[in-house]
Amino acid sequence: MITIYKKKATVYMVAENKLDAKDYENLIPVLTEHINAYQEVFWYIEMQNFEGGTAEAYWKEIELNFPNEKHLKRVALVGSVKWQEQFTEVLLPFSEAHIKFYKTEEKDDAKEWIK
Repeated sequence: MITIYKKKATVYMVAENKLDAKDYENLIPVLTEHINAYQEVFWYIEMQNFEGGTAEAYWKEIELNFPNEKHLKRVALVGSVKWQEQFTEVLLPFSEAHIKFYKTEEKDDAKEWIK
């Protein structure tokens, strides 16, 4: 399940438990709208009790392709498990955005950095 909040050019997302295809269907239009509306977009992702996603969700994740992605400037990922930090490192070559991982106890730092 994801919860999405927007504040100016920043999208705040909290991912809990296991994501499914519907979560991506909700997320993609929000991010696309922001990327098209702002010159610089910032994305904060907090993972709470995150277990990954369903197989269908992984296909939606693969389809995740935003127009004007170069407008996506910073992505902060907040989590508590080593694989989440490693996932951040895997994302780096696939995006022009500056992507940074923060531990759960550093989420205030992540929110400050994303501003």
